[in-house]
Formats: sequence, C-alpha cells, structure tokens
Amino acid sequence: MKKRLSGLIAVVIAFMLLAPGCSRTTRYEYEQPLNVVNDAYRTWYEVFVPSFYDADGDGTGDLAGLTARLDYLNDGKGGGLGVGGIWLMPIMPSPSYHKYDVTDYENVDPAYGTLGDLERLVTECHKRGMRLIIDYELNHTSSQHPWFLSATATLQQNPAQPAANPYLEYYNFVRGRPAVGSYARVGTTDWYYEDQFSPSMPDLNLDNAGLRTQIQKSTRFWLDKGVDGFRLDGVLYYYGGNNSGDTDRNVAFVDWLVDYCRTIDPDAYVVGEVWSNASTIAEYYGSHASSFFAFPFAQATGVVASTLNGTGADASAQSFCKATAAWQRMLQEYDMQAIDAPFIGNHDTARPAGFFSGDLQKTKMAGGLYLMMSGGPFVYYGEELGMTGSRIDEDKRGPMQWSDTVTTGMTKGPPGMDPPVLLFEAEEVQDKDPGSLLNYYRRAIRLRNENPEIARGTVTVLGGIADPEVCAIAKAWNGSHIILVISTSEEAKVVEFSRTANQCTGIRGYLSTTGAAVTLRGDRLTLPPMSIVVLK
Repeated sequence: MKKRLSGLIAVVIAFMLLAPGCSRTTRYEYEQPLNVVNDAYRTWYEVFVPSFYDADGDGTGDLAGLTARLDYLNDGKGGGLGVGGIWLMPIMPSPSYHKYDVTDYENVDPAYGTLGDLERLVTECHKRGMRLIIDYELNHTSSQHPWFLSATATLQQNPAQPAANPYLEYYNFVRGRPAVGSYARVGTTDWYYEDQFSPSMPDLNLDNAGLRTQIQKSTRFWLDKGVDGFRLDGVLYYYGGNNSGDTDRNVAFVDWLVDYCRTIDPDAYVVGEVWSNASTIAEYYGSHASSFFAFPFAQATGVVASTLNGTGADASAQSFCKATAAWQRMLQEYDMQAIDAPFIGNHDTARPAGFFSGDLQKTKMAGGLYLMMSGGPFVYYGEELGMTGSRIDEDKRGPMQWSDTVTTGMTKGPPGMDPPVLLFEAEEVQDKDPGSLLNYYRRAIRLRNENPEIARGTVTVLGGIADPEVCAIAKAWNGSHIILVISTSEEAKVVEFSRTANQCTGIRGYLSTTGAAVTLRGDRLTLPPMSIVVLK
C-alpha cells in the first residue's frame, strides 16, 4: 500500500455549490453485508440505568426496562443502532442517585432490580451478540459501607488505642490532619481519612492484602454472573493524595486486576478512566488493560470539536487525520494490543448537541469523526438523539427521549435536574426520518460493522492533498485495506482520485450530513459538505 495517493487527491473545485434539491436525503445504494468480528473491537453504548427506560412505572429506569429495549440497540439480526456492547454505569447498592459510592460490591441496587434481572439482561445481550460490562468503583466506597462503618466505630470507641479491626487497614486513616491532601475527620476524634472526591466517599487502601482478596472475590462474583468485563472509575486517583496520581502504582494495580480478570475469563474487557493528557493516558496502556478513554479527542475542547469549530491547532480535516495516526502510534508504544476508546461525551461532560449549539451538521459530523476512529468507540445514551445537558451533572444524565407523546417507559431523571431542552425530535420521530441524527449514527455504526478495517486497521495518513479541509487515511488490517476520505468543509468538494494507483475499486459506503450522495465517476470523487466516504 502506497503511503501517498498518486495524483490522489488534488482538489479541483475548491468550493462547489450543491445543485438545488441536493440537500434532501438521497437514496443510499451502498449497504454491504455485515462483517462483524467477535473480538474486543466493538462499538459500546453507555447507559445510565435510572434514566433509560422504566419497566415498572415508578419513574426510575431499571434493568428490566433496558432489557425490554435491547432491540433498539441491537436486535441480533442487523437492526437497531448496531452497537456490540453495553457499559452500565454503577448498578451496585448505594445511597446516592449516581451510585458511585458503593455499599455492597456483590449486589444490584433495589431501585434498578435484582441479580436475576441482571442475569436476564446478560443472557439477552449475549443472544444478540452483545457484551456487557459494568462500572467498578475501586478508588473508594460509600461512607455507609459496612467496612467503613465498622472501622470508624472502632476509632470512635477508643481513639487513643483503637482495638484491632482489619477494616482499619482497608482505608487511609491517619492520626492528625495531614498538611497535604484531602482528608475528612472521623467524628470528634483526631483521626482523619482520605476523601479525594467527597467525605461520603472514603478512599480505599489498595495495597492492603485483605482488601485485595475482597476485590478478587467481587470480581469473580460478577464474571461468574456472565458480565464480560469492567469500566474502572477514577483510575488516576487510586494512589497519590491531593489528586496527584502515582502513575507507576496505579498502572501496577490495574495490571494486577486485569491479570486476575483474565484468569477467570481470558476475553474479559477492561476499560479505564484516566482523565488526563495524552502522554499520561498512553502510559496506562502499560497495564495491559484493553482500553482507556481518549479524552484528548472528546468534549467541547477536544480534537473532534476543535476540528469542526475551527479553533486551535486541531482546526482542519488534515490535522484531525494526523492526530489520529499519531495517537495510535503513541498508544502502541506501550502496548501493541492497545484498543483505543474514543468518545465525544459522557456522563461527566457536556453533551455534543449543546456545545455545537444545536447545529445538526456539526453534531452529525462529530459523531462521524470519532466513530471512524480505530478502536472501540463509546456512544453515550441519547447522544444519537441530540440530547443536551451541561450545567450540572444531573443535567448530563437526563431522561432518554423516547417520545414526545407517550409516557410509557419514560423516566423522571435525577433529582435537581433542570428541565430537559430538546433541540431535536424524540426517538419515535427520528426513527422514521432518513435524515435524522439517529439514522446518521445507525449508518456510521453500520459502516464499522461492514468494514472491520475501520476499527482494527493500522492508520497511515495519505499525502497529496493541498486543501486542509480534505484528508485521506488508509487503514490496513488482516491483509485488507480501506481508505477514508474526510471533508470538514461546509461546501461540497470535488477531488481527483486514482482508483488504479490506490488499489480501490470504488465506494464501500459513506456518511453525509446533508443527505446528498457521495459519488465516484471515473476518478472524480464528489464529496458533499461535511462528509466521509469509505473506499475499497
């Protein structure tokens, strides 16, 4: 495969206006047979269970509700959104609405259902070829966890000479308030405990052998239930006070946990949250976890949004393509088996429809850019509908917008949430609109499922393009290659593309934000505004 497109792409019409009527959705003629590979390179869907679908009518989403709507995600027959896996945000018992402060590591919160409900969900996911992973909160527990209650009771009974209690070693207790770090007081004693997130979330001492045995026990419990892996919360904060992060110790702990997971299930998928810069995230791949989230490409200030909003150094299609190639190389320096985890938004960040100010084209294109990246991307529930939410965390976790008219299954959302602002139609309307954001996402994920090179391919940026708004990359995998040509221009582009020189016979599929078709006549490739084409 040549690293330069021979006469490839020379833009011959810099700005070409679409003919009247071309903004309407053109009949799509390139659907290919599915070629889904059963491995860890999947498109994942993040679900906040209480906001997704309510099966029992109490206003809180539950596991039974998610099971009832699995066909929306993947019906096992090529229909639905097409995702290959689900990440459940915390489901373990907890006193908070978000459940990130656990009181029992081996149960389901009663508000969400039962262990039996979870097992049914796992079974139904597996029937459809989907995997299911759950959030795992190991940096801290709830202050209501029995371990912590026992430990603090011991300290308060005799602060001067506490009785022996193994749970005292499960947490980071110190006598006298440290000058550095975040610590909370135990009652009126002179004992303090580390609480990097909140006094209601005491940090665990992950070096303790007894605690590690408990973690292994709980890990086996969930894997034995059929869960396919874990999303590790707050990995950056496992070791190191004052949110500093001790990378070497954090990596070593993740490596220990991943190794244990794979003694039980060799295919266990583990993805970690390291909310940091590119070089720090890359270092964590030394743990041999499957993936870490690609924060540099996400959010309103990340590479994807900057590419489309025309700000900063990452403000062009060409810089985007170069960034994706450089990112892949960086990760593989630490682990050749690294599986990137790109995303545009999650439960902690503003939703993209909001930070693109309701611009449907940009919202679509943002999805297209990160869904064409290598690895296993994560779609946040409702993102495919253009849901909004940014002011507070509760707003980012609002009710899934199934319908404007039918209340069945609708949830009430987190307490304290602002009323949802709907920029686009609900699911029942978008489902029937070929030009909707929902159907754009379906098409993007379908392209991944038709062309395994998109997820798995080694990326090479192809030269020969002068226009910064157009770029091309090759992805080679398993003896096959595809070429992605990306235009971030708000105008149509026509480029010269030598099929012979670039070993491509034609179009495999495309993503169009306007509904206009991508065409290839001879060696002339016509790209509608903000579009992506797959060539092979």
